[in-house]
Amino acid sequence: MEEDFSNSVVLVITEGDHDSRKRSLSREIDGQEMGCEEWQSLVADSFTLNEIRIRVDKELLSQHSTYFKGYLNFSERNCESLNVNWSLPIFCDLLRCIHGFEPCLSSSMIASLIEGAIYFGVEDVITKCKAWVASDTFCVKWKIEDDLVSELLSIWLSATVNGVKSIEQLCIKSLAVNFAQAMRQESFVTLPLSLLEASIDHPQLTIKSEMDLCKALLLWYESQKRNSRNGAVVDDPILLFKKIQLNLLPIDFILRELVGKYPLNIFHVSVAATESDVDVLNSIIDFKGELAAKPVKDYLNFKPVIRLTDHLKELDLSGCHQITCHHLISAAAQNGMKPKRIAQKTLVTIEQETWPELAEFINLETLILSHCWRVEQRNLVTWLNLVCPNLRELRAPHCPQLLQVILEIGSGLPNLSVLDLSVSEELVEIEGVVTRTKSTISQRLPLRWSFGKLHETNKLTDLSLRGHSEITDEILLFIARSCPLLRVVDLGGCLELSDVGFAAFLNFQENLAFQKLSAAGTRFGPVSCKALISQANISVNVLDTLNLNKCLALGCGHLSNLLQVLPSLVSLELAFTRLDDMALSAFSGTSLRHLNIRETKVSGGVLYRILARNFDLKDLNIRGCTQLALNSFDHLPSEKTFERMWENVGIGWGLSDSTISSFGFASCTLQNFAVGVGGTISEETLLCIAEQCHELKRLSLCFQFVADEGLIQAVSQLKSLHTLELQNMACAPRNLLTEIASSLPNLRNLKLERVTPLLSDDDLLLFSQSCTGLQSLSLLGCHLLTSISLSTMAHSWRGLQDLRLEECKYIITEENVRLLLNSFPALKLLHLRHIGKVLPEYFILEAIRRLPLLQKLAIDLCDAANEKFSFSEGVERSALKSVYINRCKSVRDAFYGVRDLTSEGISPYDSRTHKDTIVLEWNSVRLTESVVNERLTFE
Repeated sequence: MEEDFSNSVVLVITEGDHDSRKRSLSREIDGQEMGCEEWQSLVADSFTLNEIRIRVDKELLSQHSTYFKGYLNFSERNCESLNVNWSLPIFCDLLRCIHGFEPCLSSSMIASLIEGAIYFGVEDVITKCKAWVASDTFCVKWKIEDDLVSELLSIWLSATVNGVKSIEQLCIKSLAVNFAQAMRQESFVTLPLSLLEASIDHPQLTIKSEMDLCKALLLWYESQKRNSRNGAVVDDPILLFKKIQLNLLPIDFILRELVGKYPLNIFHVSVAATESDVDVLNSIIDFKGELAAKPVKDYLNFKPVIRLTDHLKELDLSGCHQITCHHLISAAAQNGMKPKRIAQKTLVTIEQETWPELAEFINLETLILSHCWRVEQRNLVTWLNLVCPNLRELRAPHCPQLLQVILEIGSGLPNLSVLDLSVSEELVEIEGVVTRTKSTISQRLPLRWSFGKLHETNKLTDLSLRGHSEITDEILLFIARSCPLLRVVDLGGCLELSDVGFAAFLNFQENLAFQKLSAAGTRFGPVSCKALISQANISVNVLDTLNLNKCLALGCGHLSNLLQVLPSLVSLELAFTRLDDMALSAFSGTSLRHLNIRETKVSGGVLYRILARNFDLKDLNIRGCTQLALNSFDHLPSEKTFERMWENVGIGWGLSDSTISSFGFASCTLQNFAVGVGGTISEETLLCIAEQCHELKRLSLCFQFVADEGLIQAVSQLKSLHTLELQNMACAPRNLLTEIASSLPNLRNLKLERVTPLLSDDDLLLFSQSCTGLQSLSLLGCHLLTSISLSTMAHSWRGLQDLRLEECKYIITEENVRLLLNSFPALKLLHLRHIGKVLPEYFILEAIRRLPLLQKLAIDLCDAANEKFSFSEGVERSALKSVYINRCKSVRDAFYGVRDLTSEGISPYDSRTHKDTIVLEWNSVRLTESVVNERLTFE
């Protein structure tokens, strides 16, 4: 019996171009008899076919497709077959949906499916596409390996061309939510300006920091400019740059990446706009908090500065010194979903202002506030408790005022596991040098500790309090009780902690098991050592990182006993300790990757055995080990003993070319290489390293005899070098800076100390014209430099973070001291010594006011115009941590007695030597003043 095909039609589906590599499906398929698995198999096979013939019910086609409804009702009503020229996989998927099965929805096919569904008028598929694009699967849950930008762009273009506004808007939302991932993809620069602007304007724009957004948009813009040279049309990006909030960018980033390259007035500034880059920049530097000037409630109708969204997982405000808690409050008051709870959280009053209801951002897990020293302790804790209930990491280094956050980690932040409150390490107390100490309680940042309640549910595992000299034994014991899960602890520079206090901390819990421990520069001594040995013997976990640099209370016997029970160490730092051969010989480990024993009494034989056992060692610092000169390992077998994939190496006494060669530095992995006092490197060896180590980032040479031509040739080959340090070299060519500039335009850090005494203003000018991105500059003994050079620096390197000028007698005058303070707003370290009697009495106070990021200041009393410096104990809160004021004394001349420093033609510094250093240190509790016999600076 023959079948009746009068109500059906055969669809002959073909692609536009015939591909000889594909096959045709000659037999006829009946769509009515196919199940879900058969349709799925057909869609998969369609990728390899040129043609498919499939019989479909006419009524079914007319019912689900407006295209075929019109076609079959008129001219082709009685036809037995229809030709369809379309993508085989897409059309088969549409037919699958017409027959009642779900279409294959994926980010790679959705654009083509939307286009096909609209062309053939399959409303069911269009509806399902809208629902899929609106789902979290599309908007949020993109995988890292997905080509997010390309796939999303194709969907957006398809929706835009076909007028599907709902899908177009959903694409914009998806790009906004996943913007952080999109910025990292190479295809980001292919996004059209309209889509880019729309996604940035979307309230769900999710980015880690404004700096990341700025970098991405600048990259996009530069790509458009390159394409325009090839004839492509470039849209005007001015409105795009206006979406970048200049007030939310770190100052050093603005100076390094924007100033001189883009006019600052094309960006959005939250203060009065001006035409001058200098005025705009000064307005940001002096910015003390726009929202702090008025009550928070007055700003609720304005666009917030900080971008907070429901999908945000990490917020990074590093370097934004202008941020206050008012900015955080305002952002949380306007963004995100309001907390879903029956009882409202109690509103709190801050500075006589009531906080509005704040949204909860339950996905926010990481908050970075590095250098945000204007954020108030008490207000931040309240904000964190209300807004970030699931915070896991709080990193706030260089914010000394936030120390009391440690009290809130249990009740207010129950999920917090990483807390970094570190600051710059303080003056290391060396026995016998402190001659006078006085402490003054500061009224600006009172510290109140309450130990009434212990938080047993604390999940903190990583804690860094480095540099907090106000930490006491009592506070450390409270931390031990409150944080039972600690595994990584950094207490370096906590000078108030006693040996007994450390021991109590280590012994508080029987099963306390540290993986990483740092007590560098503290009073960690015999009692603490005994406690650590006891813990190492009973602990299940293994200590793999130990830093006891500058712990002078430990004798070689204590170190020997300690190293004997720690064979599993991966990183060991015992620099500036009493470590000797006996102590180091006790270490039997074979897993070391990092070893720092600088300035110890270890000899070559013992060090040779350590190196021979630890084949994975990559970082080694043995500078200043004088015993290596007496008992070096030059005479020991060296065949491949030291060769490995070195990354960081510092050498000194007793190491010559033969030893250096045995290290096998012909490795592309070497990143940092330093040769200090007592070491000897020849021109040939230096050239060999330069030729082989193309990825070398830092080169430091001190007291080396290297020929001028060899030094220049070696430096010119190190194209990746970003740090060059030359100290006390026997001789260096006058044109050294010119050669460096031509070879290393990307140099970031330069130190020339007693190397180029004939350096002139013209030399520095030529250098500045090529090396425009310098961040650190140290010049010592450049007697020919004048105030012209300071103007050159001010014009070329406004992004300098570290500036050291010593024995440059004419570079600063009384007239351009203000130029110094106004021209380097990103300075974090400033060191001036023997530059002339030009510094005013109020210099310290002016430096605090005009340099918002300044952390350390070193000056010399010889340079005071009135032979004194004044400062206020109650200065306004700032980033400043330490001030070193060096003092000198006259030297008796063998022939003429004490020389007359006022005599004509005699420099006031020629007959002076260091006497002592006044050290001023601010922390969250007090101002401490100390006088130390040795000369202090900072590294």
